[in-house]
Amino acid sequence: MTHFDSTQTLLRASVQAFNERASGPERLRAVRAQAPHLDGAVWREICDAGWAGVLVPEALGGVGLGPAEAALIALELGRGLAPEPFVACALFPTAALVPLAADSAAIRDLLAALVEGRTRVALAWQEAAGRYDAAAPDLALQQEGTSLRLRGARKCLVPLASAADGFVVSATGPAGPALVWVDAQTAGLRIDTSRTVDGQSTGTLQFEDVVLPAGALLARGPAVGVALAQALDLARLMSAFELIGVLERALESTLTYTKQRVQFGRPIATYQVLQHRMVDMWMQGQLARSAADSALELLCTQAAPEAVALAVSAAKARAASAGLLVGKGAIHLHGAMGIADATNVGLCLKRCLVLSAWLGHAEFQRARYLDLLLQQGRVAEEPLAASAAAPDDSDVDMASLPDEEFRQRLARWIAANYPAHKRFMKKRAFYNDIADWYQALSRKGWLAPAWPKEYGGMGLNAAKQVIYYEEMSRFGCARIPDHGLVMGILLIHHGTPAQRDFHLPRVLSGEHMWCQGYSEPNAGSDLASLRTRAERDGDDLVVNGQKIWTTLAGGANWMFALVRTTASGRSRQAGITFLLIDLRSPGVTIRPIVNLKGEGEYFEVFFDNVRVPVTNVVGEIDQGWSVANSLLRSERIFFGTPRQSEYALGQLDRLAQATNALADGGFRAQYASLVLDVRDLKSAFESFVGRLRAGEELGSEVSYLKVWGTETYQRITDALVQLAGDHGSQMDDVSIDGIQVDVMNQYLDSRAPAIYSGSNEIQRNILAKQILALPSWAGDKA
Repeated sequence: MTHFDSTQTLLRASVQAFNERASGPERLRAVRAQAPHLDGAVWREICDAGWAGVLVPEALGGVGLGPAEAALIALELGRGLAPEPFVACALFPTAALVPLAADSAAIRDLLAALVEGRTRVALAWQEAAGRYDAAAPDLALQQEGTSLRLRGARKCLVPLASAADGFVVSATGPAGPALVWVDAQTAGLRIDTSRTVDGQSTGTLQFEDVVLPAGALLARGPAVGVALAQALDLARLMSAFELIGVLERALESTLTYTKQRVQFGRPIATYQVLQHRMVDMWMQGQLARSAADSALELLCTQAAPEAVALAVSAAKARAASAGLLVGKGAIHLHGAMGIADATNVGLCLKRCLVLSAWLGHAEFQRARYLDLLLQQGRVAEEPLAASAAAPDDSDVDMASLPDEEFRQRLARWIAANYPAHKRFMKKRAFYNDIADWYQALSRKGWLAPAWPKEYGGMGLNAAKQVIYYEEMSRFGCARIPDHGLVMGILLIHHGTPAQRDFHLPRVLSGEHMWCQGYSEPNAGSDLASLRTRAERDGDDLVVNGQKIWTTLAGGANWMFALVRTTASGRSRQAGITFLLIDLRSPGVTIRPIVNLKGEGEYFEVFFDNVRVPVTNVVGEIDQGWSVANSLLRSERIFFGTPRQSEYALGQLDRLAQATNALADGGFRAQYASLVLDVRDLKSAFESFVGRLRAGEELGSEVSYLKVWGTETYQRITDALVQLAGDHGSQMDDVSIDGIQVDVMNQYLDSRAPAIYSGSNEIQRNILAKQILALPSWAGDKA
């Protein structure tokens, strides 16, 4: 939730004002200092503000808003450390009762009393710890003349039990599931309470021959079970938002404290190891936000209950694990102060412990997610099948199509035209490996998705470019040698007309293949340390030096490179020039570097007095860093694509089928965690795509996609090798019961992405400085 309409903006401000006016930490400590209780005045203020009725239609006495507004309130109350059980005792019961209200005057009256704050209500549905099936309670409801009698099972873990005026109790009667109202003073009802770690309490209800009037029946029949199940998922999602609010407060407090706390003569926030830890805490919070927002969107659009249930378990699992990670990390980074009661981060951890456990902890949610997913089929989607024909798109302006139609047309054309035997190639393709596909794209006019149409490109916006590369990857298309396309974007924005006229057509025709000359032996992630020199000699620049890890240089005839034209002055980035170099020039030597797989994808390129015309400078001399940076900003979104992780997960899924590994509880838990890691990556990726679609320019925060995406990829391939057992070191595909699985190729391929385009450690540095605003230290290398 990053964009608010006017109603949501006002609502958010009102909750923030409430948090400032009524200190949540003070109320939590007050609760702990005496018998667990609910501050009636504060609860009445919550009700008077309309928050208890946020999910209740106006016709039933509520404010008639919806899940998005409920989530916003829960998030802000979480950030305020409010102890009041807003989700448990306002959202949860109203979500269960509203769908049943049309046929029940008793429910309508109860909703009005709850919304107005006249009656404090708790929903008593759970009968055993770890049991979350609300559709078939063991508590029996019997009709005896004009009375009702409850017999059998107890209800446990009931929030607000000690302060509730009454309980909405689930039971099973002759007509199936039922809800009844049990006043807290009812004879035969015994309430036992237990404190929670944050000083609040839950209760166990014992029904000792409880007799109720006939009017206590609120609803009965199959609709009750459906309403309870959907209310449970809504409550889980709202508790996820509350958790996110708590963890964000804990992180904000930690950032502030570490910037102020001085040890060894410097703020502890300047130490890289602590910066990276705080970045990881922030990253988990971002993943939780994306997962929760994704589930909320499904809930708000009334998606199928099965899809909502999957998304909700994913969101609660991530929020619960993230909340505990951030809570524990906050205490640790506060040092001794973290364990002092006066420091609020301890309260944050306690709230995270309570909220994480409620309605199923992270491990339960992951297991539930996997069970639901397997009921629908295999986890990983099957690769797309080749197609014999595709529609004629020659007269269609692909750039103007709606995104989904664009995706479908593109997918059909790829399936009909990509060479089937080249799907999912196991090595990086040179032009000669993939020339037929390169030329097919060129003839179609679909080779350069990001180039404007006037230069021969497709003219796609950023969101459609993401779709383009997703569909190529989903079908298993080899990545074409695309450095020329990258260079073309730079020339379109920074090049001269002569440079564009000469180079762009030759990229589209395949006459010129390009490589990127950035890294050097002592300037990899620290690119500003490059030493390749270019000295002016008349109309030429004379280049001397070496580039390394130059992808596909052995198949290229041109390179765009960063070279140093002036000794560094005010900054190490100054004095760098962006230069186009013809690799067929005298003095250029290219040598292959054999990678872990025994392939020659990377090369060293040596320059010995290589003369390059000054007209090949892009932009201004000494201003090349800004030219290169503009490319990095536009390309960041592609670093975090989930497709490589999805493909590797598909291989793990196939191997799990072949070995029946999901029957093993340990592997099943690991597998569920990996499946959700990929889902959360996809949710985060799609949230950034949504921002692109809205016309936003992405900032440095997108770096976390690369970190999470590449490290998820590595975790999956680690699991592949372990599951392969004795075959775990086999270079060829592993074959078990006729199922072919690519193990070692995936494992070795997964090592590089966390290094290239700025290692993950560098990405964490970027996030620490530019997103978390953590300070540098004058004694460190700038």
